[in-house]
Amino acid sequence: MNCIRFYRSLIALALVLFSGLGAGYAQQIDSMLNLYGERYPQEKIYVHFDKPAYNTGETMWFKSYLYAGILPSPISRNFYAELLDQNGKVLQQKIMPIYESSSSGHFDLPANLPPTVVFRAYTTWMLNFDTAFLFTKTIRILNKTVAVAPQAAPAAIPQGGTAKPAAGAKPGTATTAAASTVPTAVTLRFFPEGGDMVTGIESVVAVKVTDVYGLPVNAEGSIKDNTGATVATFSTTHDGMGRFTLEPQSGKTYVAEWTDEKKQAHKTPLPDARTTGVVLQCAPTGSRQAFIIKRSQEAPENLKTLYLLGYFNSQVVYKARLNLAQNFMVSGSIPLEGIPTGMIQMTVFDADWKPLAERIAFVNKEDYFFTSRVVPITKSTERRAKNTMVIDVPDTLRSNLSLAITDAGLTKADPDADNIVSHMLLGGDLRGYIHNPYYYFTGNDDTVRAHLDLVMLTNGWRKFKWDDLAAGKLPVIKFPRENYLSLNATLTGVLQSQVPKNTQLNVFLQAKDSSRQLFFLTMDSTGKFQQEGLVFFDTVSVFYQFNNSKHLANKAVVNFTNGTHKSASTIKPDTGWRVPMPLDTSLLNRGKYFASEADRLKVESDKKVKTLEAVTVKAKQKSKQQQMDEKYTSGLFSGGDATTFDLTDDVAAMGAYNIFSYLQGRVAGLQITTGGGGSQLQWRNATPALFLNEMPVDVSAIENIPVSDIAYVKAFRPPFFGATGGGAGGAIAIYTKKGGEGSSSTSNIGGLDKSRLTGYAMPKEFYSPDYSKETTDASLPDVRPTIYWAPYILTDKNNHKLTITFYNNDVSKRLRVVLEGMNEEGQLTRVEKIIE
Repeated sequence: MNCIRFYRSLIALALVLFSGLGAGYAQQIDSMLNLYGERYPQEKIYVHFDKPAYNTGETMWFKSYLYAGILPSPISRNFYAELLDQNGKVLQQKIMPIYESSSSGHFDLPANLPPTVVFRAYTTWMLNFDTAFLFTKTIRILNKTVAVAPQAAPAAIPQGGTAKPAAGAKPGTATTAAASTVPTAVTLRFFPEGGDMVTGIESVVAVKVTDVYGLPVNAEGSIKDNTGATVATFSTTHDGMGRFTLEPQSGKTYVAEWTDEKKQAHKTPLPDARTTGVVLQCAPTGSRQAFIIKRSQEAPENLKTLYLLGYFNSQVVYKARLNLAQNFMVSGSIPLEGIPTGMIQMTVFDADWKPLAERIAFVNKEDYFFTSRVVPITKSTERRAKNTMVIDVPDTLRSNLSLAITDAGLTKADPDADNIVSHMLLGGDLRGYIHNPYYYFTGNDDTVRAHLDLVMLTNGWRKFKWDDLAAGKLPVIKFPRENYLSLNATLTGVLQSQVPKNTQLNVFLQAKDSSRQLFFLTMDSTGKFQQEGLVFFDTVSVFYQFNNSKHLANKAVVNFTNGTHKSASTIKPDTGWRVPMPLDTSLLNRGKYFASEADRLKVESDKKVKTLEAVTVKAKQKSKQQQMDEKYTSGLFSGGDATTFDLTDDVAAMGAYNIFSYLQGRVAGLQITTGGGGSQLQWRNATPALFLNEMPVDVSAIENIPVSDIAYVKAFRPPFFGATGGGAGGAIAIYTKKGGEGSSSTSNIGGLDKSRLTGYAMPKEFYSPDYSKETTDASLPDVRPTIYWAPYILTDKNNHKLTITFYNNDVSKRLRVVLEGMNEEGQLTRVEKIIE
């Protein structure tokens, strides 16, 4: 997918056919729509979880992917994740840095969780727009779940999509059809194509039948007018959806008499037809999107000249002035060349540029996928057996992947369920629940396309406020783009007039591992001090001092914040939080088995701890690498995904010109060029961060250090979150030799005032045992439900293969492997395999 070619095609496709009075309005809406797309791109999120359901006491692992339009999002730097109960109470919240349009994190699940929680994720940029499109997922807590008989659906729970706006209605409003007149848990809703039925014009009407959980129900029936005559019949053809045609007559009302799949009879009235108006009908025809527009025979003047606007990703791709003065119907087609896979939106306006009808259609060019492979090398589901597999992305583009390996009994096989492909291309832009969304990407034949078009007819979508665009009004941005964390300081206790201009505040940030950063903050015109673009975790101590201002030191109180959004303690429940569907019995039983085993093992472990209190245990001797890590590293520099070098007894290091010439060719993916102009480093097309004894430095500070003075080197693969900006190029940490003295860092900095500041949620490393090295108590079973979790698998043209090694637990005989991800051009991938 070539982005430049795509946008050139958009320009070529825009057919400017406007003239006369309408041209001014057209130019205004056209330019505003394009400006909206350029300045205010809409972000969407998909989250890959290690598994779909959990027990208390477990860890929920997740990896998020962010898009803006059709490409990975460059907008946001902070990712917000929350666990809510179904009343909207925030149970936990975490903030994580975004790296390469993605982020990863975890929630430890306490014992007091309710049976169902809602995972909610967003960026502050998304809060500026329709919050119905924030990512939410309802998650079951298995060991808190009991069987519950179905109840009637609450009014607030949606039974499908949002109906289309009435003709002439303000976009965002919905045509509401009455529910069944018989008390039941099954609901039928009607969705006239384009928004409304119009008297005297044949219209397509879609239907959607759902149960209390929003799940599809098969149904069939007939449409009768108020005289009892049958004027149409219908039946659901796919996942509770179907369609029929009807030409409403003046003075007539209509009702559907239908039976559901359990042969229960129902009656549901149809929405009233408008006396005059416009009907928009669409159908894909190969490389073009065909449309038919009809108006009422006795139409007012404003319906005799119409305008059709087609747009994709908030960019105008088609526009036409339609003359219906002599004819009541016109047809045409929109060329689709150059438009990639996604939804094209069409809006019909009257002569005064008031919206009359809207429609979305899906364009599937099958260009959204890139190839990735999961190749088992050695596989076994025996107790604690070793497994090896290769992740291969045979492509030159950079890709960003995540991998989950779990007990297959905990992840019910559902090949059509939502995943990164269906959510980024379909679900992330639509309102309402879509059943088995990935089905619509398993083929592109006439049947699948017809079924997908039913989804287009029965779900709402992101809408524009056309009156605002016509008036030249742009969205009000309450939440500006965030640049990672900020060090914000405000003064209280003094008047702003008492603070000299250009007052400077000297600030030290000291982390729990005693690493420090120094900042010199100058007051801006609003009386605030600010430093953006920081990345730090957990809490840090803030030491500060005014530069040459005893008056402020004695009078002013400095308040520090990190610049992140503070979520409310309670969120208004969203209609997207459906009543969760009943769980598969085998999945529920399997989950409860893991929970009961974990509880039993905790009791056994506690007993063994008490027994061992009086026993002297000889510890396993640590490796030289572990000893070096403990002696020299701390905090985020300890452990991690790094290549390490012990130079204390490396003869080859003694002959190196400097440390960079020593590292050349020794770290996969790290490119080092040395020469007269100094050393240059690159890793994944970014410059690695450099640290000397865990303090950030530049190249010149390191390349002049004699190699004989260096004891230990760690090359952290990208990303390294201990670096400012997320460490897109990884990091190289250099440690100089020291004797037996301890660390010279202290927990305080004398003479400076002190405060505290909260950073990002502390990352947690997934534990994957290595049974070839570890000695364990064989009497305590290994019942890990998630066998392996790798949130960041990064590939490029030089490193497109990665070998994964993991060990099975004691009880799983079938393992599910799920690999998902995206590449730098926005293409997606997903691989699912079963090991048994």
